[in-house]
Amino acid sequence: MNKPLKMDLDDVKYIIGSVMEYAYESVDDEKKNPTDMNKGRSLAYWEVLDTIYNRLKICEQNPKDFGYPDDWEKPFFAK
Repeated sequence: MNKPLKMDLDDVKYIIGSVMEYAYESVDDEKKNPTDMNKGRSLAYWEVLDTIYNRLKICEQNPKDFGYPDDWEKPFFAK
């Protein structure tokens, strides 16, 4: 049986930062090539980031401490 993996705050920040980086890339891809697939991909990344953001708030954590900028959603809804 595998031992549980221990992660610290920096590990979680790194993971969230990676997801955010890929998410913003998906927004750029959607702008360059607005196919249904690219639209769905950027929406899926937004949903993942939004879920993490909301769970942090529920757990009374400040999303900024995990790498979320104040305007993290802006690229998803900018036209």
